[in-house]
Amino acid sequence: MAASSVPFYPRVREPSPSPNRSTMTLCSVERSLKSCSKGRLTYDPHWKPTRENLEELSKPPSLSLKLSPVSLSSTTRTSNKRDGNVIFSGELAESKDIEESNQTDGMSSSSYRSDTESDSEKETRASNVQVPMHEELLEKELQASFDWIHVAVYNYGMEKKRQAEEEIATRKKKMAENSKRLWEEKNRYLQQKEHERVDEMIKSVQALQRDEERKTEEAKQRQQELKQSHEASAARVVRKVKEMEDLRLRLLKEEQQVKRGLQQLEASCITVKETAQNIEQIFKECKFQSYLSTSASDILSETKEVLKLSLSNLNSAKENERVTEGIGEIMQKCLILIPDLLQKAKELVNEANTKAAKDEADRQIKEEAKAKEEEEKKQQALKTSQEKQTVSSSTSKPTSNSSVQSKTGISKDLASCISATAWKEFSRLASYRSAIVKEAEPLNTDKTLKQYKFDLHKAVTTPINAISDQSPRHLRDKIQRLAQLLSGQAVQMGGKQISIIKHPAAKSFCKDLLAKKLVQQGSQQVSSSHSSAFPIAAVIVGIWSRFPDIGDLVLAQFCDQCPFLVPFYIPRTAELTDVEYFASLGYQCSEGEIEEQDKFLKRMTGIVRLYAAVISSLPPQGQSQQHPFGLEKGWTWLARMLNLDPRPDYTATALYEFLAVAGHALMRQYKKQFGKLLNILVLEYVPKIEKVTAKAQSGPVVRLKVFLETCIKDQKIPVPDGYLTPNWWRSPSY
Repeated sequence: MAASSVPFYPRVREPSPSPNRSTMTLCSVERSLKSCSKGRLTYDPHWKPTRENLEELSKPPSLSLKLSPVSLSSTTRTSNKRDGNVIFSGELAESKDIEESNQTDGMSSSSYRSDTESDSEKETRASNVQVPMHEELLEKELQASFDWIHVAVYNYGMEKKRQAEEEIATRKKKMAENSKRLWEEKNRYLQQKEHERVDEMIKSVQALQRDEERKTEEAKQRQQELKQSHEASAARVVRKVKEMEDLRLRLLKEEQQVKRGLQQLEASCITVKETAQNIEQIFKECKFQSYLSTSASDILSETKEVLKLSLSNLNSAKENERVTEGIGEIMQKCLILIPDLLQKAKELVNEANTKAAKDEADRQIKEEAKAKEEEEKKQQALKTSQEKQTVSSSTSKPTSNSSVQSKTGISKDLASCISATAWKEFSRLASYRSAIVKEAEPLNTDKTLKQYKFDLHKAVTTPINAISDQSPRHLRDKIQRLAQLLSGQAVQMGGKQISIIKHPAAKSFCKDLLAKKLVQQGSQQVSSSHSSAFPIAAVIVGIWSRFPDIGDLVLAQFCDQCPFLVPFYIPRTAELTDVEYFASLGYQCSEGEIEEQDKFLKRMTGIVRLYAAVISSLPPQGQSQQHPFGLEKGWTWLARMLNLDPRPDYTATALYEFLAVAGHALMRQYKKQFGKLLNILVLEYVPKIEKVTAKAQSGPVVRLKVFLETCIKDQKIPVPDGYLTPNWWRSPSY
């Protein structure tokens, strides 16, 4: 509770003493309260007491034990309850003393204290025994007196509240009167201002009307003046228009003449430019630039000069906007000179093509002679190996090894390089190819058949060089063209009809050349673009299905260019030089120089991928046609590889490339059996390869091992890029 506020208590009915006594008592209490500290407190009408405040204020004041008690006869009061009213009674003499003391303003407290002290001194000694009883009675009397004082305080507060409300009502009334007066004064002021504004607006409108009338008169006067001026100007304009029209017609006629001259000049310049571009294109498209004579550069220079001169004349005419007689004469000379240059260019290119064709035919003859020589060397090396095998078998004692030799048909040394069945097949293919080469020998020796041989060579190589996965129709077209040639039908090539029936050796020549060029695509194209293996393989399978003897030649070429596809690790004998031995392995040797290992492995990669693509590819006509060299051949090759001791680099490279291309088809065909084969490769065969491989050359074997482990973990082998699926072959969009 705030220190300056008085607590609120419920109103209690006052005691009903006698009228005079009650009035005197109230006046005495009022004066006493006003003179005390509580009488000077301010009253808060909105204060709401709490229970704790009421309990604290309701407590009786504490009395000091040092006060002497009042006698029972002078202080005892009785209280009785009649109709809910509290009546206080006491001794008359004591009440009178209290009233007299209250009427005296400042002396009430002191007189009471002095009387009390005097009475106390008299009675202290006589009433020491009755102190507890006196204190209890005194406390009750003081409690009753305290409650009555609070009732008086409450009534005083209510009176003050009523007076404050009357004051507030009076002030509100005065404020309402003042507001009304101010509102009336404001309305009068606003009405006065509105009247003044309307008057000013009327005056302004009148002034504007007068000004508008004045301007209207002035405008009419100016309009009349302008009318007269316009009539005079119109007459002058008519004369000027007539003069300008005559001038325009004259200039238009001259402009049309200039425009026709420029168009003719521009057309002539375009003709010269197109002819010059044709000359440049002819020289650029010439496939045999080295065969062009020095006069080609002279023709190009002269062509550029003619073109430059024509363009310069055209620009000069456009700048001057007229075509002079000199410009026309120069352009006519350019038109006469440029066709002569074009004819000379065509003659030079034709001469170059003729020379190149002759040199190409000579080069082919040399290459075939060289290939024949290398083949003879290989045959000689194989023959030497066979003779050595025969000698060793005839001189060896009858031991367990000789019994093995009699069963397999090959010596023990050769058995570690190739299996017996593979040796028989390899020998058969080599003999068959030798017979085909011998049949085609007349075309290589007869110089009168040089042009015919060149045409046959072109008829075979042109479709092979154009093989791509563009569409199924494209591949079937290439197969059809090659099949027509091999079946004796005439094919159109460079404006000529070419057929193999013109010479008996032509068919053998075309078969051998076709097999050789198809396999060479592996080392030349597939080694650089792995996805190109499948369209080439599709052509091989398509030709093989129609001509099985060409399939044998293709296998012979595979085994010749990459012996690891037999598989055959050709042993080295004392009679063979380094060049001869590495040439038998498939290395390219030129003038005693042996091909680098990295380049050799890259070429072998392409050949092995092409071989695997042939095994795993579908026939071009669909799955219903039987494959001439299917997946069972792939299983056979893998089994033969695992039965031979591995070699560094070659074995790991060949296995990885083969499985990367044909592994998915083998997995689909043989399922669990092929999975077992992969486990054998990882657990047994790869450690053998690691033993024979140096750490510096461990790249291929590490790659193979990671590939096998991944395939076993995933239980599948991914399909290689470029694989021609059945949907591709059956696609209606091609």
